[in-house]
Amino acid sequence: MKQENQGIWKYWKLLPFVSEKYRLSQGEGSTGLKRYDGIYFKCEFENPTGSVKDRGICFQVAKLSENGQKKAVISSSGNAAISAASYCNLQGITLKVYVSPKINPHKLAKIASLSLVSKTNKPLSQAFRYSLQYKAANLRQSTDPHGWVGYSTISFELKEELPLIDALFLPVSSGTTLLGIFNGFAELNNLPAIHAVQSAFLNPLSSQFDKKFIPEKNNLCDAIVAKYLPLEKKIIDIIKKTKGFSWTVENSQIRKKGEQLKKYNLNVSNEGAACLAAVYKAAACGYVYKNPVCLLTGMSYS
Repeated sequence: MKQENQGIWKYWKLLPFVSEKYRLSQGEGSTGLKRYDGIYFKCEFENPTGSVKDRGICFQVAKLSENGQKKAVISSSGNAAISAASYCNLQGITLKVYVSPKINPHKLAKIASLSLVSKTNKPLSQAFRYSLQYKAANLRQSTDPHGWVGYSTISFELKEELPLIDALFLPVSSGTTLLGIFNGFAELNNLPAIHAVQSAFLNPLSSQFDKKFIPEKNNLCDAIVAKYLPLEKKIIDIIKKTKGFSWTVENSQIRKKGEQLKKYNLNVSNEGAACLAAVYKAAACGYVYKNPVCLLTGMSYS
């Protein structure tokens, strides 16, 4: 099944080389760009497994297959594991998944239907041990040199769809998606302001910029879970270089903007609502843009 010009592979000349044989696609990318009330929304929930992760995982798994790897492991809060299971099946790679007991049950059911999955209080360390014991490739994107590559295709699409984009707001957990998007824009010699968004529950990055929030004990953004960011220095440098910022949003803001998104018929995850809330918070602080884009990274599983 050769699909070398489909999905992210339509940009293969702009990506690190992968042999044609391994450029398999499920139709990831080419997601919609919609505009409401002066704000653009990049609809990554339209990807095959329902999240932006398909872009990054597609490239990662293709490289594994090209290198002859037949086993892989991943620790995940949900979306990355769903994507990894799907693309590993496509490439004939056996995948083991470790998740937290707190995972969204709908995401867990989806993962279990595709791959071997175990719940543990320490999914990150368990995945690391499994990788060593069984010589399985660890698909942790923030430490994989290929983890960011597929996300650069978001930049390539946005450049074609909205040449005058001046700001991009996106949720940040590990920061790999942000890194890929920045690298893509840099390759095109076009750098919009990049704004990273986190929650008042977990904000190791955004709290270094935005102090105007009340810490919360309930996490509505279950895809923002990284307490430690291996890419932290790079991400901070990118935010500063592009004259962006990092925002912390509270649950009340997320709920309010979630209702607004539903009125736009965009039934997406709370991370998307957090990004929309950040656009308004940024505007109140003087960050006003003509063509801002919110990255809607995943579908709703509620």
